[in-house]
Amino acid sequence: MNAEDHARFGIDLSRDTCKDPWAFSSEMLQRVSRTFALNIRVLPKTRLRQPILLAYLFCRMADTVEDCPTLPAARKETLLALFAAIFSGGATSWREATAAFTGSLPESWQTSEDDEEFLCAHCGWCLQLYFALDESVRGPIAQCVVEMCDGMARFALRQAQANGEWLSIADEADLDRYCYFVAGVVGNMLSDLFCAQSPFINAARHAKMRERAVSFGLALQLVNIIKDAGEDRSREVCFIPMAWMREAGFAHPRDFFAESAKQAERLDVMQRMIAKAWRHLHDARDYILLIPAMEPRMRLFCQWPMLMAAETLVAIGDGSVLFDSAQPVKIGRDAVKRIVRQTSLRAWRSAWFKRRFAFLAERGTRKCDGARLDAT
Repeated sequence: MNAEDHARFGIDLSRDTCKDPWAFSSEMLQRVSRTFALNIRVLPKTRLRQPILLAYLFCRMADTVEDCPTLPAARKETLLALFAAIFSGGATSWREATAAFTGSLPESWQTSEDDEEFLCAHCGWCLQLYFALDESVRGPIAQCVVEMCDGMARFALRQAQANGEWLSIADEADLDRYCYFVAGVVGNMLSDLFCAQSPFINAARHAKMRERAVSFGLALQLVNIIKDAGEDRSREVCFIPMAWMREAGFAHPRDFFAESAKQAERLDVMQRMIAKAWRHLHDARDYILLIPAMEPRMRLFCQWPMLMAAETLVAIGDGSVLFDSAQPVKIGRDAVKRIVRQTSLRAWRSAWFKRRFAFLAERGTRKCDGARLDAT
């Protein structure tokens, strides 16, 4: 952040203070994720927008630590544990726990021009807002952050153990574990927050939502993994299960992505990933339909990313486009605007939502020639 930003939010780095932490938090969300910043605006402001905004920033902070290429894995593990300790409670106050975390970060992050590093170094401004929330709201956020930090630390250590080799996923169960820690926990958190903040979600409905919440998170994460496969390859990271690649005759991820690789065999592997994503998207559809029609803003918040993910899978088709470029496959702005417009007019209409998803799923199935797309 520059001097103009400091003046705008009343930031005094010498005292580590910010006079307008909500404005700062909202601005940082815009900077670290324009897509989520668009999505979150649809939520009721006091009931859900503010706590979910903070939750997203906390998850982003954990991800910033885990993803930092200059931090050794052991230090990442320590930092993630210190960050989780802020939320898990204990003998020390949250301010002391926060100081322990920020004091262990690289000193350069305190004045970094990188927005995510700066956000981590000054997380106390967001945390003071979080600790002013009601316990019924803080609890789900804390559970999510603590679980996410634990999972990220495990995968950071695995990356170190790879010793310069590719970071890869062993099998489907390993893929599910990874997706749970980075996205499934978010699905659980949203369900608990929705229940805590809506008079229309009783215990029975909440239990049914919880049954599908992890799958809702996994659906979105799997689509990200699929569309970003080429970009991950450039970082020597592969989230496609090695067990599947070996079954198709590939001994190593570099063989799978090599220009000389047999297209039919690697498309068979990618279509297994695509089929898995579609199955979870069907669960995501059912999850959204459990959100009461009397809570259209909650529905929209979940419908937008879910339908964008479905349209992205349609664009990916049989997966061949993923090997044409290292750039991720994205839907255009016009498609995003159309999704927002159509759903905003029909958020409470379950029948329309079912038909729209069925149309996309059928197109995705047809483009994949029906390969393993047995979701119902």
